[in-house]
Order: sequence, then C-alpha cells, then structure tokens
Amino acid sequence: MFDINDHPLPAFLVDEELNILSQSKLATEAFSPRSSFLELVDMDSRKKAAKMLNPLLKESEVELVMGTAQSPYSLFHVYAKWSMNGGGQLVCVRQDERLEKLSEALQRQQERLADTNFDLLDKKEELEVALMKVKQLSSPFLPISATLGIIPLFGELEENLFHVNEHHLLQTLQDGDYERVILDFSGIGDVQASGVLALISFCSMLEVVGVSPILCGIKPNHARHLANHDFVLNQNFDIRGNLKNAVHYYLNEAPM
Repeated sequence: MFDINDHPLPAFLVDEELNILSQSKLATEAFSPRSSFLELVDMDSRKKAAKMLNPLLKESEVELVMGTAQSPYSLFHVYAKWSMNGGGQLVCVRQDERLEKLSEALQRQQERLADTNFDLLDKKEELEVALMKVKQLSSPFLPISATLGIIPLFGELEENLFHVNEHHLLQTLQDGDYERVILDFSGIGDVQASGVLALISFCSMLEVVGVSPILCGIKPNHARHLANHDFVLNQNFDIRGNLKNAVHYYLNEAPM
C-alpha cells in the first residue's frame, strides 16, 4: 500500500469491511478519529454507503452526509476504487461549498423574481388605473336640452361600467334638473349578468332622483341577454330604436 498522507483531499485506505487502515493529513484534520469509515457517515446514509462502497463494484461514487470536526452534517461526494487484494481507496470531496454557491445563486434568482414581481405589480396598478379611466370615458354625459341628456355606453356591459360612473352621472343629472336621460346601447358589445344587474340598479337610482331612463340602440343579442335576466324592457322603460329617433322624439313630440 502507498502512503496517502500527502493526498490533496481527505482520503482513506480501507479494507473490505470499510475499516480505516490509514488516512491523509487532510482527512485527519477534517474528521474526528474513527476506526471505521461508516462511523463518519450519518446514520441515515450508512445503508447507502455500505451498498455503494462495495468491493464488488470495483469503482463507484456516492453522495453522503458525513460528520466532520466542524459540523455533524456536511455533504461529501465520495469516490471509491478497489484493488485486487481487497483494499480500497476512498476520496472525499466536500460539496458544502457547491451547495453554498447554489444557495447564493438561488437567492439571487429569488431577489430577481421579487424585483420582477414588484415591477409586475406596478404595471398591474398602472393598468388598473388606465382601465378605470377607460371606464370613466365609456359612459360620458352629453346634455341635449335643459331637460334631456344622453349617456352613450361603450364596450362591455358589465358591473364596473356603471359603478365607476354612477355617482358622477347621478349628481350631474340631479344638479341640472334633468327630466329624461337616454342610455344609448349602440356601442355595447357583450352583455354580462353583472352588467344587467348594475343597469337595473342604475335605472332605479335614476328614478329616485326624478330622471326617467330611456333605452335606445338595443340590438337583438342585447335584448336576449337582458330578457334572460328578468329585465322587462317594454314594461319598465321607454324604448326607442336608435339615438337619432330618440332625440328627435323627446325634443319635438314627447308629451311633457
């Protein structure tokens, strides 16, 4: 057997039972004195060590948790090579440094993800503000006469289309002593259930402040969706075919 004292890594010469015959200087510094290599291995890793560090395998390698003089749990990559006479060389390469580098890399990645999440949150908030402004522009109020106004609706008929604007619109109608307001559906696309309920609520509030709602520009698909949610058109509201006819009628023909 050769002298492994000056081996550049923690190294051991062992017999077939993994009893330590000799070891390098670095192994002596790294590990507490033991008679068997398995005694250096954590209890949960000993079965794996006995299986992989087997003379029948001739050459093998395995990752093991081992107890060092500094720490009871350190990760090592152990390389084994067996000679014809049954003696074995075990070389231990510490992996803690590699894990530390991986941990640092993971930490940096988490920090980058956190920064990305903050950026996405900022963008989300900017988008929400922009969408709110779009909703505010999607139902403006247009005065036609001293008593008649128009609210042209645009986009999707959904809850926020009314909730974003209803306070301002109701205040404007009440302050101006308007008697009628035309809700023009010409610019409406899809109709959501929440939008139908919000429309019913808005029209009820209009009547509370003394303003009669008039609906125009309702397309067949609008009427179908409204009817599916118990919105009784002809019974509860004045209906006009299009905005031009509605404005002409209420400016010139409608009874006061």
